[in-house]
Amino acid sequence: MKERLWAFAGEFDARADKLAYENDGQRGIHHPLVFAFIGDKSLDALTAVYEWNETKWSNSRGVVYLHLYTEKTLERDNVFGFRLDAPIADRKTVRPELHRRFHDDSAKLAELNRTVRQLGTRLAEFGRVYTSFQQVNIAVVTMADDPCNVVLPEVALLLKAVLGESFQQIQNDLYGLIREKQANGDFAYSASVSVAFMRELERIQDRRYSFSAPLQVTEDGIRLQVEHKEAPLFDLVYLLSDKNEQGLFVEGSMEANYEIICSLCLLKNRKTAAETDRRLETYNNQHYKQHIGSGSGGGGVYSTAGFSKVKRPNKAIALTVLHHLTQSVTGLLKERSKIDRKTAVELLQADSSSMERRAETLMPERGKLEEMNALLASPVSFDEVKSMTLAEAEEAMYGRHAGNFFREQFADKAQRKLEQLDLEREGWEALERNIIGNPRFGVYAAYAWTNEKEDAAVYQELRQTVKETAKQLEEGRLRLDALLGESVDMQPFRRVPFMKKSTLKHFSRYLFEHVYGERLELLYLEMKLALLRRYEAVLVRLHERVRPRIEQLDELESRIREVSRQSVSEADDYLGRNISEYYASVVQGVIKDLQGKRGEEFWFEDRYIGGEAIQFKEGAEPFLERLIELCRNEVFLYEPFRESFEDELIRRANVTVRFDDRDQVLSKEQLFRDLYDTLRQRAAVHLDVYNYTQKHRYEEHYFFGDADSEFIRYAFEVDRDSRTHKLGCVHENRNSGIEKLILMGGFRVEDLLVFRNGRKYYDSYRENGYQFHAVQLD
Repeated sequence: MKERLWAFAGEFDARADKLAYENDGQRGIHHPLVFAFIGDKSLDALTAVYEWNETKWSNSRGVVYLHLYTEKTLERDNVFGFRLDAPIADRKTVRPELHRRFHDDSAKLAELNRTVRQLGTRLAEFGRVYTSFQQVNIAVVTMADDPCNVVLPEVALLLKAVLGESFQQIQNDLYGLIREKQANGDFAYSASVSVAFMRELERIQDRRYSFSAPLQVTEDGIRLQVEHKEAPLFDLVYLLSDKNEQGLFVEGSMEANYEIICSLCLLKNRKTAAETDRRLETYNNQHYKQHIGSGSGGGGVYSTAGFSKVKRPNKAIALTVLHHLTQSVTGLLKERSKIDRKTAVELLQADSSSMERRAETLMPERGKLEEMNALLASPVSFDEVKSMTLAEAEEAMYGRHAGNFFREQFADKAQRKLEQLDLEREGWEALERNIIGNPRFGVYAAYAWTNEKEDAAVYQELRQTVKETAKQLEEGRLRLDALLGESVDMQPFRRVPFMKKSTLKHFSRYLFEHVYGERLELLYLEMKLALLRRYEAVLVRLHERVRPRIEQLDELESRIREVSRQSVSEADDYLGRNISEYYASVVQGVIKDLQGKRGEEFWFEDRYIGGEAIQFKEGAEPFLERLIELCRNEVFLYEPFRESFEDELIRRANVTVRFDDRDQVLSKEQLFRDLYDTLRQRAAVHLDVYNYTQKHRYEEHYFFGDADSEFIRYAFEVDRDSRTHKLGCVHENRNSGIEKLILMGGFRVEDLLVFRNGRKYYDSYRENGYQFHAVQLD
């Protein structure tokens, strides 16, 4: 059940995001973009970046991806995979051996050339989705500890050479991903390969770096030189780790790096409206390069980034709404159990009238008393019996025959019918028909009315009827005893003068009709009393049959409440503020509106929850699914779930404030300050630079959001006079949330803590015969 609840929350989150993206207007990039992922370890990055772009970029079908791998790749139309030769088993020489085989195998190199040209053809085919086709942006992505990145210069230059035949300008950036958190015992070797990669970066990013190799291969096997003259290989190199500048491993940090890559590519290649550009300070790649390289002295300088976003906490909202909706339904069921005791007893068929009807079905027909007149009487005269009591007269005339006949034909038959009667089945059918299946009452009423411990009203009524019936039975027995003690001569039966036999016969008929008529009434009361006493035990068993359904209902409500609270706590103090209070009022408003449109009983219509689900015959799952459907098809369509991020946050922040307590209202400025600080704190750059206050550190901050929104206007004004970084905004028609991207650059490889810590492993491995480089480094 817990998994289903989180799945429901995820469904709503995805649906809300999709709707938000539609309302926001999808992002688009200006120039063609090529991603090149190098190595098997970059597959996760490829998959994440591909899916991210597909979701958020309007012209994502024009983006192409190259993946160099040895094991597996992502199968998509615009993903061009190239399988490198499998690395050798000996880790001591795997990198230089990969490099040698890459250069020596002309057939493989020709295949790579064809793949790159196919990639260029794909770009040309989808050139119409871009606003400009003069420049191409290349984003090379690799994991620092992947051996395949030993051919990074060759791949980058081949791409540049082939694409340079179609594009006037090429912007070439590298994104190096560093995994510092090691879950296995391979950390030392991995650190050594990462250091080797960073040392090679120093070489290829030096201003004096040059390169020449016969990398272009024609269909006839002719090889052409690819040359790179003295200059850094990449325009900019971004290093992104799973550890931030505070030295912390933040959950999901590597996945955040993939999003940073997408955001950086968008920032550097944003399709914007001219009128928007005039109002905003936008990113300038040349300006940024100049600032981070101003104190480099010719050596390579690097960049990193931090990213944060806040959006409506959709999962917490979905589960909170489901929780309040469940409470509303269960609250209604509990409320409907509060009716007068008499009605409850009648619905359970435990009232006196119902028991009388049942008792009547057990009784033989009264007309069978006539058959007693056929009993043979003893030869006594009326004169002998007239001075006797009725009991004495019956004994004298019939002995035990009359009593035996009554017992066999009346009492025994009634008892057998009583024993054959399935009171529990009848009671359960009545319970399901009159209460559980009745929208006016429901399963909780069935549980409450059969619960002796918590609500003994029905039991009290039943026991009162037992008491009254027992009293009637006792009084009837006393009357019968009194009647049997009366004299025969005093009884009002017909007497025929001078005909003693006829008079005796009339007395006999009177005896059976009145005395045994009384006994028949007593038998009826005995049957009724037995039914009443048995039914009390039946109620206990009926309660036990209903109880599991209520336990399932309670368990469902408890589990939804638990998961809802967990989701709110995960939304953090700021974004999770007042979620329960605000959406409790929202749900009540939705219910009130639905009741106004559909009627008070709308819950029990099949298009909503329906009678079957709310009876819990099949457990709690059908009920939960109908609640989820109600949320999806009705509740989530209401306006509060379509509000902008800012409006929703403000409404939610102030929902608990009473009318006479306005001092507690959080102003927009307070809310915006909290939001501003939250974005800044979460956007710590994803790299632990050893010298945090290094002299040439340079930062630029960018918001992704609606430039006309109140928050963006606030953010540009709040610290205008004190901030030391450039602040810009990528304008988007967004109402789903705010994103912030921080660029930081100007540091060198030796400034990185990961480089300093890994250098000892790198040196030790080299001393033990490990070869990491294809070319000799100083």
